[in-house]
Amino acid sequence: MRAFICAGVLALAGCAAVPPQSDEPASPIALRARDAVDPAFSLSGRFVVKGPDQTGSAALDWTHSTRHDELQVNGPLGKVLAQLVRDERGVRLIDERQRVTEAASLDALSRAVFGMELPLSRAAVWVTGRAGSADVRARDAAGRIAVLSERNWRVEFTEYDGAGPEALPRQIDASDGEYSFRLRIDEWFPPQ
Repeated sequence: MRAFICAGVLALAGCAAVPPQSDEPASPIALRARDAVDPAFSLSGRFVVKGPDQTGSAALDWTHSTRHDELQVNGPLGKVLAQLVRDERGVRLIDERQRVTEAASLDALSRAVFGMELPLSRAAVWVTGRAGSADVRARDAAGRIAVLSERNWRVEFTEYDGAGPEALPRQIDASDGEYSFRLRIDEWFPPQ
């Protein structure tokens, strides 16, 4: 179960199409999260990870900038299950028993922990409703990304936090056919 929750943590930490223009201004949080030079955001949410033999869920708090990520995963009673930190020294995953796994990058950490490379370095782009290097497969009526794909992963943006084209995602579902992941973003915050 610990490895499964850690997989969820890693899928988030890693989680550039231009939406059509609108008369509705983007929120300052959305503008900062999608900044082309130095994107940054903070969010709180919940996630579920499902695999062939296991399912795990947890709450999370994530602060992201170009140079730094801090992600904390909490159990249902607030117990810290895992922490992930990415900075200039690399990536560190600290589990609930205080065991530390280090790697040079998010993708290298996924290889070390799970024996496979997950597109973790793309998660910070996807979570803000941008494609990055992924292929956009569909857009919704507001011109926002509805479906994208990358490295056998299909990522669906099933809900946004507003009706305008600049709205940030509220719910994201991802699957590679064997594993699936659902992120429900409860609140976006200005970066700290």
